[in-house]
This record gives sequence, C-alpha cells and structure tokens, in this order.
Amino acid sequence: MPIYWLISRIWFVCLNYNLLLCTTQIFITVGMKEFINDIGIDNIPNDSIIIGEDLALVSINHSSIAEGHHEPRKLKHAVIAVYTSGHCRMRINLNDYDIESPMLLTLMPGQIIEQMECSPNLQGYAIALSKRFIDMLNLPGWQQRYMAMYNNPLGIVTPDMMQPIRIFYAILYRAAANEDNPFRLQVIENLIRVFYYGGLGSFGTPKQNEAPYKNSVVERFMELVQEHYREERLIGFYADKLCITPKYLSKLVKEHTGRSAGDWIENHVILEARAMLQSSDMTIQQIASTLNFPNQSFFGKYFKRVTGMSPKQYRNAK
Repeated sequence: MPIYWLISRIWFVCLNYNLLLCTTQIFITVGMKEFINDIGIDNIPNDSIIIGEDLALVSINHSSIAEGHHEPRKLKHAVIAVYTSGHCRMRINLNDYDIESPMLLTLMPGQIIEQMECSPNLQGYAIALSKRFIDMLNLPGWQQRYMAMYNNPLGIVTPDMMQPIRIFYAILYRAAANEDNPFRLQVIENLIRVFYYGGLGSFGTPKQNEAPYKNSVVERFMELVQEHYREERLIGFYADKLCITPKYLSKLVKEHTGRSAGDWIENHVILEARAMLQSSDMTIQQIASTLNFPNQSFFGKYFKRVTGMSPKQYRNAK
C-alpha cells in the first residue's frame, strides 16, 4: 500500500537525521484531565501528550480505563484507538461490540459509549481530536466518512498493517512532543491528513458488526430513532415517516430485534439522560428540556419508571 510505504520512508528519514525526541513526562493540568476523562481514560500514563483541549495521544491499558466509565458517557471528541493486544467489550449507542486485538476503533463526537469490560492484558494507543480541530483540518468528504464510521466503528487490522500503524503513531507522537518546533501543529495536521487520505479506507469491517437488521423498514426505523428520539417518543411519529401503521411497525421491530419499537425509543432516551446526568453539569431541568419533556416532574417520573431511581438519586449515586 503506497501510504504505508510513504510512512515508512518518512520514518527512515527521521531516524537518519536524528529528528526524533526522547519520550518525556507530560504534566497534566485540570483542564487536560477533564479532556482525557471524556474519552474514558482515568489513570493518565506519564507518556501522554495533550495539547490544550484539541489533541491527545494516550496509551491504553487495563489500569488506565476509568471505573466510572462503565456508566454511559456522551463523547465530545473523536477518538481513533488501535488495540494491539487483549480484548474488551464496549457498548456504543446501545449496540454491543467485542473488540479483539488487533483492531481499530473510531468513535465520533455525539456517540454514547459504555465500557463494559476489558482483559488484564489490554494494550494499545489512542488519538483524541476535538471537533474544532477536525473542522480545522477541512477534510474533503468528511460527512460521508463520518456517518460510515459512526455506524461501523470497528476496523480489522491485518498483521501487515500493524507495523506501519505503529510507525505512524511514533512519528505523530514525536511531532507532538517537539514543543520547540514553531510548525508543530501544522506537522500534526498534515500527518493526520495522510492517515485520513490513505489509512482509514484500508480497514475492513468485522462481519459481526454488519447491520443486524435484515428488514429495510426496521433498519430505517433505527435510523429515524437515532435522529429524532430527543424530540419524538411516540411510535406513531415513526410509523407515519415509514408510511405504515404503528401496529405493523411494532410487529416488524419485535420480530427482527426481539424488542418492541417503544423499547428502542425509550432506551435511546434513557441512555442519553444517563449520559447527561453522569458526564455533564446540566441541571435536571435543562436535561428535561433538552429531551423535550414538558417539565422536570414529567421527566423525573419517566426516568424513575425505567431505572428505579429519580434523576437526582441516579446522579448522586454515580
């Protein structure tokens, strides 16, 4: 693959001209720690590199995964993670994914993630990018690629891909660590563009994560729920969009997913509510308004019926 050949050549040149820096310990400020916590890392490795709230390069291991991230969190950043050993299980927007190394994981801003479990030998590294930084890259075709990665977050990494990926990460890491270079951000931006143009399209999607809904109506229903669950909780709204009756929609969804249409809508609403209670400073009234409930009391009763706790009890407990 030409892109990996190019990365290898860049690496060769860097070695010959001694441009690579030694790994240095990075001191973490409070703002930086909040940035890293947002992507699910609690114990930040000393070799992490964090530039403001726009870019982070962090090692992944079992001890760095935050205990609290077993609760759902809504991402504000994009994350590209490469798992080199071990396995973990993650829930992304209500879908469960088994991550078996070696594998690439791409998470997009707005997705809700739950870290379910990870093996003691879990190893890898992650690149986190803020939405502002991504917008600054001005990547062509980003919206189409965004939706593809949003719906298919896992990519297969073959053995022949692993070494070039390690090389790419090492080059990116050294470039980010070189604080004396006045063009450091420009170098980082262009390295990420190289990976975007030549790398992301090379990773295959695991068969286990292909769309599980064999029925096109059910698949479209899932897409509509993802788009509208904050504003619309009635099955009739989705049935009208699909030009079928609510009864027939409920029958199809139950047959193909094992859950009722109402359950899917409710699960999305509660997942979003849990994520906001867990990882935001929004008041309960603000959360109720964001999810289009008429008032805080109505939201509280809805939340308690599903979870067994009031929103305040849930927030205090977690």
